Amino acid sequence: MEYEEAKEWLYGRQESGIKLGLDNIIKLLKAIGADGARIPIIHVAGTNGKGSTCAFIDSILQHSGYKTGLFTSPHLISFCERIRINGKPITKIEIAKRIKIIKDLVNKWDKEPTFFEITTALALKFFIDEKVDVATIEVGLGGRLDSTNAVQPTVCVITPISLDHQHILGNSIAKIAREKAGIIKSGKPVISAHQSIEAKAILESRCNEVNTSIDFVDDTLTFERISLKGKHQKANASLAIAAVKKFSPSINNKNCFEGVAKTVWRGRFEQYHQREGFDIVVDGAHNKEGAQALVSTWNEIYGENKATVIFASAANKDLESIIVPIGKVASRLIVTKPKTPRELASYNEVINHVSKNIQVEREDSVLKAIEVAKESKKNVLIAGSLFLVAEALAILDGKSQNFEPSDQ
Repeated sequence: MEYEEAKEWLYGRQESGIKLGLDNIIKLLKAIGADGARIPIIHVAGTNGKGSTCAFIDSILQHSGYKTGLFTSPHLISFCERIRINGKPITKIEIAKRIKIIKDLVNKWDKEPTFFEITTALALKFFIDEKVDVATIEVGLGGRLDSTNAVQPTVCVITPISLDHQHILGNSIAKIAREKAGIIKSGKPVISAHQSIEAKAILESRCNEVNTSIDFVDDTLTFERISLKGKHQKANASLAIAAVKKFSPSINNKNCFEGVAKTVWRGRFEQYHQREGFDIVVDGAHNKEGAQALVSTWNEIYGENKATVIFASAANKDLESIIVPIGKVASRLIVTKPKTPRELASYNEVINHVSKNIQVEREDSVLKAIEVAKESKKNVLIAGSLFLVAEALAILDGKSQNFEPSDQ
């Protein structure tokens, strides 16, 4: 089986949608020999900052001499990005080989595994086979019924909890926090970011239920160098340091700070400096808290200088909570359509929330939107959707990359 054939089969599993639950993933992990506590795992749930926190953890562990595995989602450009060892993505050859094994195995199952169940199983088996010292695993959606919750963690990490995916997880902080708290296991220590009073109470209650400890990282460390920009990234890095020290108290501050300074995590206030003297900034802000953090970072770096904003969003998002903050740094807004199987918010839905003093237009392709935005030779901000960010990065990198959009 070649990579494209394997990917086509795997992507075809997305047609059944997201099916939360652990029965099928447990069955699959057992069938491929990836069940049980075979490798130490740092399991990361939350709403905002999961990916960045995972990246910081992984980098610190690498700088501390560990062979690391990292599983995150979604990918930006290539599916291979989701599964990494020592920062290097899994190869297409490995993907194809392992997908074939799983496909042959589940072909006659009454209940075929979902896209994310297969991806999770593939990652865990790969990490086991490659004998990593520790794997950092990012929750896909929620926590309690997410496929990754079949793992037995060494440490659980909770990033800030806020409203997102309400149609699946619930329409209140309390309901969402209960889903995130579902990753907390008996006797497994928990490290949490600063939380709202409501979310904190839920997390503490869950820890009491299963007789384990929880430490809240309420203070942000001071960093001489940090690779990702913004105050929120300093908070994510502080959380990551607390997590790795809980995992292994022998990890020293020098390795922690080197890891934070050299972390690579794309699409988070990523700047492309243009020869004409302006910047193109790409940021994955796709909910209220992400948009607010983006605007705070923009003001920190660019002050009063406003941007031409290229924007797109999934249709199921709270558009007002994203557009209103981003509008504070926009002089012009270009609504566009990234290549994605997911339904996007329409042009009319977007402009309903745009301030009257912002010039609004539309371009049907991300490439054309970038070309038009660059003509003014003023700063450009691309934000609102990870699908938009992914396509923009592929374009701006200027490489012949095969963009592989995914719905999950």
